[in-house]
Amino acid sequence: MKHLIYILSTIWVLPTLAQQVTYQTLYHVSPLQSVVVGNERTPDFDPRLQLLQSSAPLPLQSNKYKKLQLDQQRLTFTPQPQTTLGKTTAPSPAIIRGFMANLTQGTPNDNDIAMSNGGRIISVVNTNLGFYNDTGRFIFGRTLANFARSLGSLNRTYDPRVIYDPEWDRFIVVFLQGTTSADTRIITAFSKTNDPNGEWNFYTIPGNIFGDSSWSDYPIISISNSDLFITVNRLKDNTSWQAGFIESLIWQVNKEDGFSGDSLRKKAYFDIKYAGKSIWSICPVKYSYKFNSSKMYFLSVRPSDLQNDTVFLHEIGGSVIHNTPLKTTILKTNVKYGLQPNAPQPNGEYLQTNDARVLSACIHENNIHYTGNTIDPALFSPSVYYGRIDISDEKNPTITGKIISYDSMDIGYPSIAYAGNGFKNDQSMMVTFSHVSKTKFAGTSVVYIDGNGNVSAPIHIKTGEGNVNVLFDTIERWGDYTGIQTRYNNPGELVLSNSYGMADGSHRTWVARVRSTDLKLSVPTSDITQQAPVMYPNPAHEYVQVEFELQSSVILSFTVRDITGKFVQPLLNDKGKPGINRFSFSTRDLPAGTYILTATGNDKTIFSKKIIVAH
Repeated sequence: MKHLIYILSTIWVLPTLAQQVTYQTLYHVSPLQSVVVGNERTPDFDPRLQLLQSSAPLPLQSNKYKKLQLDQQRLTFTPQPQTTLGKTTAPSPAIIRGFMANLTQGTPNDNDIAMSNGGRIISVVNTNLGFYNDTGRFIFGRTLANFARSLGSLNRTYDPRVIYDPEWDRFIVVFLQGTTSADTRIITAFSKTNDPNGEWNFYTIPGNIFGDSSWSDYPIISISNSDLFITVNRLKDNTSWQAGFIESLIWQVNKEDGFSGDSLRKKAYFDIKYAGKSIWSICPVKYSYKFNSSKMYFLSVRPSDLQNDTVFLHEIGGSVIHNTPLKTTILKTNVKYGLQPNAPQPNGEYLQTNDARVLSACIHENNIHYTGNTIDPALFSPSVYYGRIDISDEKNPTITGKIISYDSMDIGYPSIAYAGNGFKNDQSMMVTFSHVSKTKFAGTSVVYIDGNGNVSAPIHIKTGEGNVNVLFDTIERWGDYTGIQTRYNNPGELVLSNSYGMADGSHRTWVARVRSTDLKLSVPTSDITQQAPVMYPNPAHEYVQVEFELQSSVILSFTVRDITGKFVQPLLNDKGKPGINRFSFSTRDLPAGTYILTATGNDKTIFSKKIIVAH
């Protein structure tokens, strides 16, 4: 079947901008390429050829020259001492379980992760994917080329991404094939069920839509209730990603077509420019847990600048089957970001930190939270930038930022996901990132950020076991991205994937499930109640009851969590009425211990009371 292509030139102009953001669109239809059973056994030799050391050094491009200068400046820089005096810290997350996952050939470790409501996990890295259950038991794995073997010979597969769709209860895997204009493709796979062992629908999206000497690199993905979004960077043949950048593109794909096995209806937004210059590396924003909108937001910055405060907020307001324009708003953040130096390892070699692009973003109830690499000017060290954009007023969004850094270690390649309980005003997040220092091998950490922006102390998910030493170079690859996802049916629990250095000089993926320990749950007191609730008996032996007053009728939801904040049991959904109400339940099947009983209604907390269960 031939591809159906036509081009519609479009320009979107923001009248408030002196220098306009412009773009064009292209519509495209891809037929279903194949249907493959995920666990079907076939030979999987995974042959790879990788350049470890170039015989002819490449010209020193602008970005590399800046990095070299930063590395040299850091050698003589005197860091400003950090202090925690007067700082409010959030409670650190707890580790539920961690396990060693994908082993990769090559470098860097590009990690991403997805977990279904039923506990099935797909972990991807730059050469392969692995399927696990939520205890870490390995089910089966495939190289990317073998996973998409029905598409023919794939000789250069890389940069995988994976996402779980809780509305469809299915997975989507996206990765790239080819690093030349002759064979650049975006491989896209939709699972037909919630079981990765089952069938998958495979499609190819062209990596070169112009028929010139360009190819697609570095995908990032997200989903709305109607579409899959894939952003890529378009590069010139036979050049580095720094010197060969042409532009960033946005693909908008109808996900129902993919899950159903129909031909994919999709649209590309390209030639996205501000003041005549292409906007570099566009990151789609993931939803926290509610996929009730076809709208999608995107973020980009000036990633190669030594210092900048510009943030581009892009928006596509509807599904691909509608002619929806791309809108761009230009924001100025209060804390500047900037290009960071590389990160030294204990053996004296460095890990590459790339640039200051937005790496990950998440939206919850009109607040976009995002993370990326940056420099901390006070320490002159690789650090993490955390930004927050309030879009409640669409015409006047507000933005704030802060730098997360440590004088004891360098950090980078963060990813962010929602860590709250789902309420409108609960803006809690978790951020995972890579860490390393002159005395600490490369490993994985995570922090919790509460609704007020307070950051917890870092928890080392996995400590490194040795220096990363893959290339014949003094600058090793650290990893281009990490992964983290909310477990949608268990608020406060997340799954993450990242890398760590091994004793033999290689690096490997580590997967962990973590949970919030914030007992406040970042939820404000309700204005529905009139007086404080009364609970008795407490301690409870067989039953407990709570009397509380309501000013108006409201649908109430009662739940129980343990003292760490872990979800234990939903109890009841029922209508409360104006006046004194009484709720009671049996504690016989709860093990002795301390619990939190919470009642919610209208996206607010009616009460949250501590119960001591004694038998």
